[in-house]
This record gives sequence, C-alpha cells and structure tokens, in this order.
Amino acid sequence: MRIFIDGLHLLRVESDQYIHQIEIENHQINWLKNEGFNQFFSSIKPIDLHLADHILINGQTYPLEIGVVTLTKEFEKKYRYDGTLGAIYTQDHTTFKLFSPVAKEVQVVVGKDLYPMTYDEPIWITKVDGNLEGQTYHYRIRLVDTFNDVKDPYAIASNLDQNVIIDWQKTEPIHPTPIRVKKYVDTVIYEGHVRDLSINLDVESKGLFEGVIETSKHLRGSVLHYIKKLGMTHLQLLPVFDFEGVDDLNKAEAYNWGYNPSQYFVVDGWFSKHPNDPYDRINGLIKLVNQAHSLKLGINMDVVYNHVFDHLTYPYDHIVPGYFYRHDQNHQMTHACFLDNDLETRNYMVRKLIVDSLSHFAKHFQMDGFRFDLMGLLDIDTMLEIDEKLRQINPYIMLYGEGWNMPNEVSVRHRSNMSNQSQFPSVAHFNDSYRNTMKGELHGPGLGYTMGNTHLTHKAMDLIIGSPQMFTSPNQSINYVECHDNSTFYDKMLLNCGYENPQFKVCEDFANHLIAVSQGIPFYHAGQEFYRSKKGVENSYNSPDVINMIHWNIHEDAVKKLKKVLQIRKKFSLYRQNQYSSQVTIDRQDKLIIYKLEDDKNLLIHYIKNVFGIEKLPLEHGHLIFPSQHAVAEDEYVYVDQPGIYIVHIKK
Repeated sequence: MRIFIDGLHLLRVESDQYIHQIEIENHQINWLKNEGFNQFFSSIKPIDLHLADHILINGQTYPLEIGVVTLTKEFEKKYRYDGTLGAIYTQDHTTFKLFSPVAKEVQVVVGKDLYPMTYDEPIWITKVDGNLEGQTYHYRIRLVDTFNDVKDPYAIASNLDQNVIIDWQKTEPIHPTPIRVKKYVDTVIYEGHVRDLSINLDVESKGLFEGVIETSKHLRGSVLHYIKKLGMTHLQLLPVFDFEGVDDLNKAEAYNWGYNPSQYFVVDGWFSKHPNDPYDRINGLIKLVNQAHSLKLGINMDVVYNHVFDHLTYPYDHIVPGYFYRHDQNHQMTHACFLDNDLETRNYMVRKLIVDSLSHFAKHFQMDGFRFDLMGLLDIDTMLEIDEKLRQINPYIMLYGEGWNMPNEVSVRHRSNMSNQSQFPSVAHFNDSYRNTMKGELHGPGLGYTMGNTHLTHKAMDLIIGSPQMFTSPNQSINYVECHDNSTFYDKMLLNCGYENPQFKVCEDFANHLIAVSQGIPFYHAGQEFYRSKKGVENSYNSPDVINMIHWNIHEDAVKKLKKVLQIRKKFSLYRQNQYSSQVTIDRQDKLIIYKLEDDKNLLIHYIKNVFGIEKLPLEHGHLIFPSQHAVAEDEYVYVDQPGIYIVHIKK
C-alpha cells in the first residue's frame, strides 16, 4: 500500500483493501471516491505539507509520499516567494534560504558541520555565524523518511565537486558596460564557442576564457580585437554557465557546446585554468567581458531554460518533486525539447529562478544580451517578465532567441514563438525563413537563392526588406544563413554538389554580403567569413576539436570584403530601419533584384545577382562603392559576371 498527497486537500491510496480507519494528525480525513486500484480521500483543511510525513491506515503507519500535489495550480498559487534565495554571505555570517514547501526537514552542511534549518513558509532558512568564505556547502533534505544530499540550485560558485561560499567582493572587479543598444538593427552579432575561438591559435590559454583575450601573432591581436575590427558589435558566446558532458580537468577528453545545463548561476569550469578554484572560473569570464567592453564590443550569453541535462541529477526534484518540469494531462513529463524534461516556465518559482539567473549574469558579469535556446518552448509571460526585470538592470539589454513554433503544453497563443511576435515585440527571433531561403533547406539537396535558385527570388525580396510578412518590425528579424547548429554553409554546398567547386566561395560571399545589407539584425557564425567547414558534420555538439576548432584564415579576400560592406552598413542609417519604411523599395528586373534605399541625401542602389553570366548594370550617375566580386566600370555602366551584391551610391 502506498499513499500520496495529490492535492492540498487530496490523498490517493494505491490499494483495493477496504479502509475503515485513516488518520493524519490534526486533520479530519473523509472518503471521496474509488477509481480502479486507487482510493481517494479528502482533508477538510489543507494538509500541512512540511509536517505530514506519515499516515495511519487500519491501525498501521505508512509513509505519506508526495504525489502530484506539486503539479496542481492550487500549490503553484499558494507557495510563492519573492525574496533572495541561496547562500547570502557576509563576513560575520551567512544566511541560507531554500524554497521547499514539501520538505519535512532540511539541514545545511557547511564543510563537515551540520546546521538545522527552520521552515518559514514557503522557505527553509538558517543563519550560520562566522566567516564561511571558501567553505563548501550542500543541503540535506528529508521529503518523507530518508535524507538526500542536494546541491543548491541558487549556488553562485563551485569547485569540481561541490558548491562553495564566496565573497563576491574578492572577485575581479567588473566594469560597467559601455554598450548602449537603442535599436537592435544597429548591432551585428558574431557567434562563437569559447574553446573553438582559441584552441587552434598561438596563445597560451588555448580553449579558455583567457585565450580569447590573449594576443595572437597570427591574428595580430586577440580574438576580440579581430571580431571588433571585422565590424561586429557583439560577440555571442555559446553557454558558459555550468554544464555537463565535459571533463573540467582533462579538457581534451570530451567536447560539448554546453546545452546541458547543470547549475544556472555557476560559471563552467571547462573554460577555466583552475576549475577547482571557484574564483578563477568567475574571474576568467569577467576578464573576457571587461576586455571586450574596453574595445566597445558587447558580450551576449547563450542561455538554456527549456531543459536541464538530467532531471535525476539536477537538484530540484529532490527539493520540490515534479514542480520544476512540465507535465501533460496524465501527469507525465513532456519532451517537446526531445530530452524528457521540459522546464515548466509557467510556474512562479521556476520563472523566478530563470529571471534571477539572468539578473545575476546581467548585474555581476555585465552581460549585454541573452540568446534563448528553443525560446518557443517558453511562455510569453516569462519572456515579458524577463524583459521587464532585465531592463531595470540594463535598459539597453538585447533579448533574442529561437522562436520556433514547437508543439508543447503551453497554449498556442501563449508560446514565445514567431507566430506570437507581436505580443513581445522587444524580443528578436532567428529568422529561419531567411536561412532556408538564402542557404537552402536544412536537409536534402535543395539549392538556396544564393546558390542560383531563381524560383526563390520573390521570397528573397521579402526577406531582404526585413520580412514584413513575419514581423511587426525589422528590429525583430535576425538574418543569418549559418550558426553553430546544422551544417556550415560551405558544408551544405558540398552536400548539395558532392564535390568541391571554386564557385562555393562566390556563393558564400554573396550570402554574407546579403546579410549585411538586409533590413534586420545581421548574424554571423565564427569563421563563416572565411568559409568555415566542419568536415561535413551536421551536428557537432560533441565532436572533437578537429571538427569544431576554427582555422583562422583571416587573410582571405572574403574577410576584407565583409569588413567593407559592414562599414557601409554602419555609415548609412538607411540599412538600419527599425520600422518598415517607404525609404526601402525592392523590385525585380529579369533575374536581377533591384533594392533601393533613399533619403533626402543619399540613394543606394543594390543590384542583387544570383546567377553567373555577364550583366550590364547602369551607374545612374553614381559610383560603385561595393562589388561582391570583380567588376569593370566603363562609361555609365559596370559589367559583372558573378553572383553577388553591387552597390551604387548616388549623393543628392
């Protein structure tokens, strides 16, 4: 016989045995109904979840287990807390706070010493006197009749094995960010993985935070210097909070992108010189951010709040069973993210943890923006609260993510996807229509517009002007053809053709330049500017360095051309419209797209050509300021024979 608490007033008994006596101390219990093998009983007053651990049935005592009560709306509404959680350190004492309305007993273990905690609905709290800096800690939690050792989901520092209490005043000082983003369309984002960026460079700290800021003779500066000089405004780092799937000490033993969240407030040790030192983890990331900010380069952080790596090892199920994860109507955990542990972002305390984690990185690391993995699995209310709270810390914060329309338990109108973009307009979305049109569909041999598919011309035209069929503003469209996910553009062309072709570089130049001149937010994958390949590996999330590392071919002409077209974008605000405007027009002439930007001072004519063959383009008494490929000017015309963008500037 097993007995579960299924509601604040509801008990479920798994047994068909006749029950003539059922008692919980200080509660009156009445029979409610029988359903199959289950018998249900109700309590007149709410069950004291932090006290009721045993029940008397027919003269025998049984453990009273936590059932689906934590999945109910009444539980979610009753147990909410707005204060600070975790280990709150001062030199004189440390206060520990843990949210767990269902725990019967909680102790905090500091070093080898154990301290009981007191329940103050809905949290457990205790104050331990003395200077505890450097001490390890964890919680011992009894939900029914056994204790479990559990990490603190709000821990901000860790060594290789345990959470550590630190004095934040002893970390590297973080300088206030100088980055002021008034319109997302003013930014250009460069995406990179910390290890990929430096593991193949002539720097001391290969694959580490410091490796990104150390001087490389090959780059004639640091990675950050190169990115800034290329014309980028922001570097987006793949996840840097604590994740599973790597060995922090033997760093070459395993590789991972970092989409396996383990501790949402802790910096991962894989990128640290001394991962057993919690300060070194933190200081490495702070040094990177400070150096970027000294160059006026923003740092955006990739975050993963749709799932955890393993719900059996993530601490929350040992704290409030079931509450952290999304369940279907049959109380089964959902797997919309394909990992069987979708986070229930609609629950108040789950949403709070997400907002608190983001606030921690926005404040203590001065992050300039956040990219949300599988954002479409989050609910809109969560995104709106994130937007509100983070802008109180940094009014110029960037928020964007993967707004895919993925089926899940959130109602269709409350999902944070592109279909609902008008409900949270200050959040931008990766425009997969742009990617699939310009690059080609993800899977299969289909050719994209930039590879000569003229059937996609009209669709390409709509995307170039900022996708007005999809968004309320160009400010919401992240235009890209390549990111860490899926094949690189170069590998996609190899897949399509089955052999290497010199024309591939022409096509990729074309795509890179098209991103730069389109209305919206340009986004580039690290190495895309010099034809990065991952040897055909489509999903390299755990592939070795030989697949993922960047071969820095910075002397390619393609790098100079991308730099130049990004300078043109920066010079003319016509490229950076945050509203759909009559200053932007687009038309088709035979196989050419004619894209014009015009104000009272300038007219920019873009001849967009996606096929090989000689073309005669009129200069219209202007000057050719950018050719994607070789062009010959003669009289009032320019002659080109390769795909690309050819920009004519007419000064009024």
